[in-house]
Amino acid sequence: MALTVNAGSGGESSFEQVPPGSYKAICYRLVDAGTAEEEYQGEVNKRHRLYIFWELPELKMDDDRPMSIFAGYTLSLNERSNLHRDICAWRNKPFTEAEKAEYDLTSLLGKGCKLNVGTTANGNAKVTSVNAMPTAFDDNEELRNLPTNNEQEVFDLEEYCKEWEGNPTEITNKMLDMLETLPNFIQWRVRGCDEVGKEQIDPCFEVSAAIARSKKSAPVEGGLKDMAQKSTDAFSDFEEDVPF
Repeated sequence: MALTVNAGSGGESSFEQVPPGSYKAICYRLVDAGTAEEEYQGEVNKRHRLYIFWELPELKMDDDRPMSIFAGYTLSLNERSNLHRDICAWRNKPFTEAEKAEYDLTSLLGKGCKLNVGTTANGNAKVTSVNAMPTAFDDNEELRNLPTNNEQEVFDLEEYCKEWEGNPTEITNKMLDMLETLPNFIQWRVRGCDEVGKEQIDPCFEVSAAIARSKKSAPVEGGLKDMAQKSTDAFSDFEEDVPF
């Protein structure tokens, strides 16, 4: 299923640290990390998160594979959002009205851009800006499809949730495998964390809703009247006003 975003919808490096600088980059992975409550400056809001992964052909790891880096975004094409800003800069053009209504994010896979990389206060690599790369465009000024060393893939949260609903497909199994390759904090945001000695984290709202649907459809001795109903409205409208 396509990963889409609209104007009303609501990084770190790989193990080998990406040094500060400006690099050619190609998108190879998109991750729908679901909706969770996030606190910023004392205010709690629901945020739907997207992670974009790029490989950097100019930088090689010890095993000669390209280094990679990713950045997290609130899944929103609101004109004030970082995602809106970066995709416009990446494509070197604004969104059309039709694209604002529904933009297929999977169209970014295999597309090249220029990334500026800096560091966080803790010294970790961080994408500071995304810009157009002239050589990534064809004669019609559209982004060309470029090959990547890494498999081009999308973590489809809707497909992943079918595992919790008891209706897994072949694609669901692929999503389960892909999740295990993601950084721990993204895994925990999606499926939650109940490991002893670690911060206890609830699954994202979408997974929580899938679990609730599965329980509701299963036979329960004594009926369902005593089952707690947890709100899972993960897609309420909001204005993005947090600068990340």
